[in-house]
Amino acid sequence: MRLPPFEYQAPSTLDEALKIKRGQGAAAQILAGGTDLIVNFKHRLFSPATVISLNNIAELKRIEVTHDALVLGAGASLAEVASHPAVNEHFPILVKAIDSIGALGIQRFRGTIGGNLLLQPRCIFYNQSHYWRMSKGLCHRTGGKDCLALEGSDSCHSICSGDTVPTLLALSAQLALAGGGGKRVAPLAEFFTGRGESPWNIMPEEILTEIRIPLPWAPISWSYQRLALRPAVDFPLVNAAAAAIVEKGKLEHFRLVIAALGPAPMVLREVEARLKGAAPTREALDLAQDAAVRVAEGVVVANASASKEYRIQMAGALARRATGEALGLA
Repeated sequence: MRLPPFEYQAPSTLDEALKIKRGQGAAAQILAGGTDLIVNFKHRLFSPATVISLNNIAELKRIEVTHDALVLGAGASLAEVASHPAVNEHFPILVKAIDSIGALGIQRFRGTIGGNLLLQPRCIFYNQSHYWRMSKGLCHRTGGKDCLALEGSDSCHSICSGDTVPTLLALSAQLALAGGGGKRVAPLAEFFTGRGESPWNIMPEEILTEIRIPLPWAPISWSYQRLALRPAVDFPLVNAAAAAIVEKGKLEHFRLVIAALGPAPMVLREVEARLKGAAPTREALDLAQDAAVRVAEGVVVANASASKEYRIQMAGALARRATGEALGLA
């Protein structure tokens, strides 16, 4: 399959990239590592007028520790993030999530942390060739008015599949974005819309520049769980991340996130509220599993390479495993 025609721009500064993006808006696509985007171009899922490569912008690749946060440039490669001493010291859960992504020589050396976070939601009715899609009719993401996975739905149910997404959300990450109106910082928890056709709260002229992870005030115990048919090749069917801080035998902080089920990751707030201030017990495992299954039942549709029923049950199983490992109950 061939790429569609487009104008290629490779600015060397963020200001130059923003100027191009401001002038073109949604007609310009941002290219970071390109491991997913190039395939989407070949499938004619996108046919942009302009492609803006961020590969020459050094300021987007820096990784540093400030007095209160680990700052990851959105253009830093997954391999650079996973091998950085500060990431390994403070957030080994992120290293584990990155180690589960694709093939070492392609996705991890070419792919970027920002690109994985902004991975386009996937659906077996959408991530196909143009010829295949035309035989099925149009969906919400291709200009139609229906969802091919859930008849009568008024929005797209494609799947947020990035492996770093639940991990960063469990770590309370924030995003720095730059655009025509200047720079802004937004919690990752508020970044996802829950609609596959427009999955992120980002303006057409904005570019993701940084991911900021607050440094914990105490040691974090953690877990990242992932289920895929072929771990080194396939996107997750479901994944889960948990982060906990236990002090004097009580949970001072706990967050459990499940993802790869619908257009947005889901923080299980009910579990968080019930466990805060309590001593870790095995009842927490049942609570996490039951909550995950209930949430999954409300979002999962038949648009992946495994059945809806299987993915719902596995959401509960992975939430249970993540909770058990993070709380030392596994």
